Amino acid sequence: MAVLSSSPVLPTSLQSWNKIIKKQVLEGCHEKAILSFIHMQELGHFADNFTYPILLKAAANLSLDKLGLALHGQIIKNVFCNHSFVQTALVNLYSSFGCSKDAYRVFQQITTKDIVVWNSMLDAYAAAGQMEDATSIFGSMPCKDLFSYNTMVSGYARSGNMILAENIFNIIPRRDTISWNAMILACCNAGEMERARKFFNQMPSRNIITWNTMLAGYLGRNCFDSAIALFEEMKEKEYNPDYLTITNVLSACASLGLLEKGEEVHIFALEKGLTSSAHVTTALIEMYAKCGRILSSLQVFYKSQVMDIYGWNAMISGLALHGQASAAFKLFDDMKGKGLRPDDITFIGLLSACSHSGLVHKGLELFSSMEKKCAVNPKLEHYGCIVDLLGRAGFLCHAFQLIESMPFEPGKSIVGALLGACVIYRDTEIGEKVVKLLLKRNGSLTDGEYMMVANLYASCKNLEEANRWMNMMNASGITKTAGCSIIQVNGEMYRFVAGDKSNLINSNAI
Repeated sequence: MAVLSSSPVLPTSLQSWNKIIKKQVLEGCHEKAILSFIHMQELGHFADNFTYPILLKAAANLSLDKLGLALHGQIIKNVFCNHSFVQTALVNLYSSFGCSKDAYRVFQQITTKDIVVWNSMLDAYAAAGQMEDATSIFGSMPCKDLFSYNTMVSGYARSGNMILAENIFNIIPRRDTISWNAMILACCNAGEMERARKFFNQMPSRNIITWNTMLAGYLGRNCFDSAIALFEEMKEKEYNPDYLTITNVLSACASLGLLEKGEEVHIFALEKGLTSSAHVTTALIEMYAKCGRILSSLQVFYKSQVMDIYGWNAMISGLALHGQASAAFKLFDDMKGKGLRPDDITFIGLLSACSHSGLVHKGLELFSSMEKKCAVNPKLEHYGCIVDLLGRAGFLCHAFQLIESMPFEPGKSIVGALLGACVIYRDTEIGEKVVKLLLKRNGSLTDGEYMMVANLYASCKNLEEANRWMNMMNASGITKTAGCSIIQVNGEMYRFVAGDKSNLINSNAI
């Protein structure tokens, strides 16, 4: 048999089969483990209380809920449901499927609960985001270990509840790196980056997860300069980055348009052998495209040995950003020719290409056919692309009608884009309708929206109305957000803020 080709003789005892199946699961060969189990039964050997926990783990890792249910049924039939290893494995199985209620039913049937099964039930609730239930289990536990405390901190971290996470963190008898990482994640998810940095600085020892959590936190809060500075600090302290580190830093460079720094990171990734990752390849394509180097994006794309749907989407979006619609559609055809199925992100890129190139008919045709031909349901982002397409082309009335009729609540960015188009085309009729829509749904305007309305009237020589909107903005206490630019010169970061004469900030300060 193929799964046992490395063994010259088939196992003759259940113990031997258990060893083979366990080895296959530990090596991540879960499908082989299931096939071995089937073959084992065909040869007259039947699972016991040591076999079932291994098989349940394989089913959980493969996300095969039907297989899990079948194994549970077999466990009941063969009267192994009272064995502690099997019971704990069942709790873990249902937890992995997101079925915390079923996990709790199994948990309730366990007469003698050890710390392992308590932790399994605790983790089931925490992983499902049911922190009230997790708290109840935590409070009922006859004894707790470090895993119990870390599970609670991690659960609160994922839900963004920094205060409750810190309450548990403060009572941990002896913390480990997982405890600190979970607390940092809680701060990041709550948007408290200064507090996250404080915990980061206090940590007795860090690992790659620590650094990546901080980097992801900075990116999530648009603190791109801080992410780059942290990466430089990481290099100075000689921590070895992984593909997630490089991906995050390249995203920060792309967001700031820092080509020179992005190229430095690219060279660093090549030296560390990290460019073979599909994640890094995608980040490089996006970085070069957003920094204006579309040819470099294409070079990375065509030289890459690993390319998934995300890489293709990044390249299509990059070409769209540069107004190269024909090249984007050619790449789309190439992608389909290689058997890759386009997804919703693919169509966002293609519709953006139509928008940037003024291909109204092609864009509308693509939008109407994406569901029929590729089974991709239009989402809010796709409607936003069409509104942008129509707005850029001057079809403002059609764009407004689409906003009113779309099956989604239009986001502020979509309505704002149409308002910007009204300014360009000096259309006060549609512009006033857009403003009414914004006020009806949001109650007020942002500083940028006030400025666009004022500019709309000013462009139509209606200075009285333009001044009225500016006075309304001032009376509401809203001030225009100052523009900001960051450039890199000889390794130094320079930030320029409108109205601020103190420009120089070195890379460490940023």
